Amino acid sequence: MLTSLLCEARIWPVVWRRRLAYWLAGEKENLAFLVMLGLPVLALAGIIYFAYLDGTRIAPARIQAVQREATHARRRASDLQCLAENIYFEARGEPLEGQYAVAEVTLNRTQAPNFPHTICEVVHETRWDPNRRRLVGDFSWTELGALSPPDGPAWKQAMAVASAVYDDLNTPLVPGALFYHATSVRPGWSRARRVVAAIGNHIFYQ
Repeated sequence: MLTSLLCEARIWPVVWRRRLAYWLAGEKENLAFLVMLGLPVLALAGIIYFAYLDGTRIAPARIQAVQREATHARRRASDLQCLAENIYFEARGEPLEGQYAVAEVTLNRTQAPNFPHTICEVVHETRWDPNRRRLVGDFSWTELGALSPPDGPAWKQAMAVASAVYDDLNTPLVPGALFYHATSVRPGWSRARRVVAAIGNHIFYQ
């Protein structure tokens, strides 16, 4: 009895392998059926695999992209606020071209040596004045302490000018200019600088 069972155990796998081989060899339709049956399985496996990749590789990349966009948006908002404040407090009484020129000087400084490289740092930069023996602001309004919050049409115009210059939408009026002063004064440093333009009540220099 035991011998018979062992014999059957050895034979049946061989029999079924042969039957499967005959079935595949004799019936091409059966092979096509198996292929059609296998394709959805492979497709499902592919979907699961790429979903896994999407969750483990692509998703972090998307998160990083969103984070970069959020950081850029915060930086842009901060830059525009500082730039518009400088336009408003330095030149809100000037013609529109004069406001553009002040904005251009502010941005030009971020690209120049010996100046900070962000707009807010440029606007609020201080330097030692040996005559007054103290730090003074590059833009005088920054020394005035608390100022009334900018508002009204003049502020809206300052924001519009800031956006246009920041996004490089205007033709430069004072290319390369890094300095300016009111026409009512004649600072000593102006003698060593080249005049770029005189607009409104300001003279601009490289």
